Amino acid sequence: MKTMKRLSAMAAIAACLGAIAVPAQASDLLFSQLVDGQSVFGPSDVWTRSNVDREVADDFDVVGNIDRVVADGSASDFLTFKGVNVRFYAYNSDGTPGALQQEYFFTTGYNAGTVDVTLSPAFAATGKHFLSVQPVIDGWYWWSANTNNPHGTNFYYRDNAAGDVVWQHDNNVFYPNSDVAFSLYGTVSGAGQITSLSATTLERSGYLELNGSNFGSDGTVLIDGVSAPVADWQSTKIVCYVPESTRLATVPVQMVNGSGLPSNTLNLMVTARQAAGRVNWRFRQNGPYSLVRPAVGPDGTIYSVDAFAHLYALTPDGGLKWLVRGAGSKGVAVNTDGTIYVASESLINAYNPDGSVKWTFVQNPRALTCIGVSVGPDGNIYAVGTQGMGVFSLTPAGALRWTNPEPYQRPIVDYAEIVFGPNGSKQQLYFSANAHMRAVGLDGSSVFTVTRGQPAVAPDGSVHITFTSYAPSGSINWNFVSGYPVNVTSPPDIGSDGIHYFVQNTVELFALNPDGSQRWHRTLGDYVDGPIVDPQNTQLLVGSAATLNFAGYIIAESAQDGHELWRVNLPAEAGFNQSTDTGARFTPDGLTAYYTTYTATGDNNTSRSFVYALDTAATTSQALLRSTNITLATAKVRTAIKATGKVTVKDANGVAVAGVTAAATWTLPSGHITSQTVATNSKGLATFKVTDISGSYTLTVTNLTKTGYSFDPANSVLTKTIISQ
Repeated sequence: MKTMKRLSAMAAIAACLGAIAVPAQASDLLFSQLVDGQSVFGPSDVWTRSNVDREVADDFDVVGNIDRVVADGSASDFLTFKGVNVRFYAYNSDGTPGALQQEYFFTTGYNAGTVDVTLSPAFAATGKHFLSVQPVIDGWYWWSANTNNPHGTNFYYRDNAAGDVVWQHDNNVFYPNSDVAFSLYGTVSGAGQITSLSATTLERSGYLELNGSNFGSDGTVLIDGVSAPVADWQSTKIVCYVPESTRLATVPVQMVNGSGLPSNTLNLMVTARQAAGRVNWRFRQNGPYSLVRPAVGPDGTIYSVDAFAHLYALTPDGGLKWLVRGAGSKGVAVNTDGTIYVASESLINAYNPDGSVKWTFVQNPRALTCIGVSVGPDGNIYAVGTQGMGVFSLTPAGALRWTNPEPYQRPIVDYAEIVFGPNGSKQQLYFSANAHMRAVGLDGSSVFTVTRGQPAVAPDGSVHITFTSYAPSGSINWNFVSGYPVNVTSPPDIGSDGIHYFVQNTVELFALNPDGSQRWHRTLGDYVDGPIVDPQNTQLLVGSAATLNFAGYIIAESAQDGHELWRVNLPAEAGFNQSTDTGARFTPDGLTAYYTTYTATGDNNTSRSFVYALDTAATTSQALLRSTNITLATAKVRTAIKATGKVTVKDANGVAVAGVTAAATWTLPSGHITSQTVATNSKGLATFKVTDISGSYTLTVTNLTKTGYSFDPANSVLTKTIISQ
């Protein structure tokens, strides 16, 4: 009887962590299908005492000598392992398993569900084959891979003991359209084969996937004969980028595997990058998201890291200079000499401006969570490792200066920026971790600890969280009460003029004066994350809150009163909405801002992330005011007629604007002309009233004024007439 299991995602992931062994690799990785945490399939086992002989097999495509097989599975701990059969079958023309080609039996090589065996002699693979793994145990299930998107064909199943010797797909389970998880090691003996490219036309520095077989575990990709930066190399897929020096033409794409054997070639049309409105350029990262906003080096180079630990170096015009695999994902910082620092829970890596490794510092003990890394005003490096080394500092040469404990405590912070500020003649750092915000001197001394909140430092040295300002000693300067129930709040940002900005409940944008009093408040029409103010204190950039059930955007709001200046709508990617991953990073001149965005598909292998470069240079504090509608009504009051006119005022984006001084004139039945000025209410309505005799009443808008705006009469409704009854 055929039986299969499907586990919940969380249970599956937990089981995977306990089941998967990571043995030392004696040879190159030739092919792999990784556990996706969705299901287990089978059983695939033989147990003569119970007349059990069930088998799962899946296909692969390799030309090489396979000397090691690792199959990821799951079985109960109390079951007795007696051995494991590993078989290779031919690949029939109809895509089914064919004749048995080679069989191995091992009495060892099983650990906590994972089969890991070394083959002697090696199996000489000549292309497409099927692999079967059958432990001698009553109830071994093979983990799923590539659910709903199998490589080649999905797995096959048969029950030999029941006489069901014909291989077939099992269609009676929720996830039959899947592979099973295994890896093959050895040496490549044949050239790779590129079957497809992810795109036929790309800009320079564009993201390109090569799909095919027999790629091995590493090698070189040549685009127009130029070595391409490689972000990921798997046996059947390579992720790389179009080199900047590639010709703007149709050019060949080829890979050379680790054995030095060149593949076939496919063609790619290479084009120049094109700006699109305010988007100067965007760059696709290989990771699914990023916790870290980009950093800008002293020469203008932009540095970004993604969740898959890639470090990218981008030119100001969007070209990829170089990338590093395995750099880290928990922070990126740049020193004045151009050295780049990247953090992870295990390491602090330092890179030269050309991408070469300068030094590596090993965190001992390893951190449970690395909060981030930053360069202090003294040029030393500072990082925080929860339940590891704690707060610690390194010299620019990578030597440890001091540590200060930071034990684990809930609720935990996964990533947060470290910021600096003066305390008298000394400097200190601030960070948010676990359940608190801490201040630590640059000599390692603890200064104070207060309630949790991402800190920002004002020009006067005070440190701020969303609703509170603290002196550098830890005493409270002020608390702000917004008047709205607190649901969620953003971290604050503070301008060079000391103005404090934050967003509450994703729609309430506040500006506070340096003394904590409210400067202005605006209820937004969009759900946004925290604001970042530009160096000139003219605009705030906010990104869409990460709900992903609607299209994302990046909006510039006026720092003067919060009205919208411009916006960039983020396009959907492969059917999924984008949202902003991080806050903005302005260049020192404020003319450009960098953002990272992401899509959430539910699968890290298909989610996408991007670095956006936005043009903020054309921003002006002058927004347009338009009279979009006029309604008139009359009513008889004794022997007179009372006329009422309502003018709707909106900005160029169709958002109602409050506090506008609307000027208008009435032309009355008696022949008189009366001028009036009225302020718009919170709905953008200005109401005008007049009394006269029966006849024709005409209301004409003559001006709309508000600081930071200009009147746009050409696109306004300016006049309307009504005749009283």
